[in-house]
Amino acid sequence: MQNRSSLLFVVILFSLLAGALYWITLEEETQPPPETWSAFVYAHGYNSGRYKKTDDFEDYQSCKAFATEQAKELGDVLWECGLRCRFDNSRQGFQCETMQNQE
Repeated sequence: MQNRSSLLFVVILFSLLAGALYWITLEEETQPPPETWSAFVYAHGYNSGRYKKTDDFEDYQSCKAFATEQAKELGDVLWECGLRCRFDNSRQGFQCETMQNQE
């Protein structure tokens, strides 16, 4: 009888722990990631792979202002702003949810 109550206690304890971990994971997945923009300024051409990347702009307008200023300093080169960019190892480059270049 003593073994059954100990076993029941351990099973309940692990169940509560698993439930807490599941709840914490579920909370993290439901929160949208913060909206951050990254500026890409292509000083050596769009397809060169050599670009200047600056992160952590709060909105598209501030990213655009920075990117256009940098592009003018480098001789009116191409630029883009990307939303929620991350490095993709399989493609060996940055992937963004959306890229914009609106004048």
